[in-house]
Amino acid sequence: MEVVLEKENINTLDAKGEVLLTILSSLAQDESRSISENCTWGIRRRFETGKHKMSTKRFLGYDADETGKLVINRLQKPIVVRLYQEFLDGKTTDYIKRIFEKEGIKNWDGGTKWQATTLMSMLENEKYKGDALLQKSYTVDFLTKKRTQNKGEIQMFYVEDDHDAIISKRIWECVQLEIKRRKKYLEEHGTNSYSHRPESNPFASKIICGDCSKVFARKGWRSSTGVDRKVWQCSERYKVKGVMGCANRHVEEETLIKAYLMAWNALVENREDFMEQWTEQLQSENLLEGYRAEKFIEYTDGAEPLTQMDTDFMLKTLDHIKVFEDGTLLVVFLDGTEIECKDEEE
Repeated sequence: MEVVLEKENINTLDAKGEVLLTILSSLAQDESRSISENCTWGIRRRFETGKHKMSTKRFLGYDADETGKLVINRLQKPIVVRLYQEFLDGKTTDYIKRIFEKEGIKNWDGGTKWQATTLMSMLENEKYKGDALLQKSYTVDFLTKKRTQNKGEIQMFYVEDDHDAIISKRIWECVQLEIKRRKKYLEEHGTNSYSHRPESNPFASKIICGDCSKVFARKGWRSSTGVDRKVWQCSERYKVKGVMGCANRHVEEETLIKAYLMAWNALVENREDFMEQWTEQLQSENLLEGYRAEKFIEYTDGAEPLTQMDTDFMLKTLDHIKVFEDGTLLVVFLDGTEIECKDEEE
């Protein structure tokens, strides 16, 4: 099909016209590249001086004023604060997601559906502590405008105290340390979930084998009298079908509950004996360690003995329970305190 460009006097079916079109296309592409490079240069110069504009369309907790500066959205701020607190209280982003959806808490677009990955990105976002890391992503193709995450290919710029914070720097750092701690925990104990649906299975991933350090799994057993029992045994015991793996003993869930309650009540009863440890931890360079000590001082102050399981409180306080073949149960709290119990069935 013949196309005639009257302004440029080019006929697409003419050999001369085809050459001219190729030249003009090349010039246009080069001009586009030049404009893109100039824009990029300008943006990076502004980043160097800490100047930037940011879209807050999908950014919960902040709006942007007429100059592009981040300002706190007072209605959304409590949601962000709660997210950070719930995470430090032992909940996973999957669990927090379900809580938010159950309560009808609105996200950035006014909907009530949440994603665990979105919540985790919020927990890792330095902007909530008032800082800004600029150029986290960049354009890799000036024609398609395709962008990719910056993993060190180009310089990033960090601006401290860029805007008002929603989360204190101390709490933000504690959350980053908790994220790392949980990742290490998963690696050490061979599991991919820190806490799986604690509403119905509060001890999931918290019962550790004293022999092989892997997690115990909950099994449903039925006794000869027809009574259903919840029993925990090492996940390595029958990992290969028909082949006995780890030979560590099983333990009744009721025994685990009793061990936790007994250990916590011993902590409360002997609070003064632990105060020196917690006071020292308050001065620790590890902010998370100091935070845990502060919380345990708060939790045990004037506390009455626990008489029944409280899942949310257990998540705030328990790191894990280690089960040994001889019936010993080692209850390890999040402040590092370890208390030994003995399975009464032994």
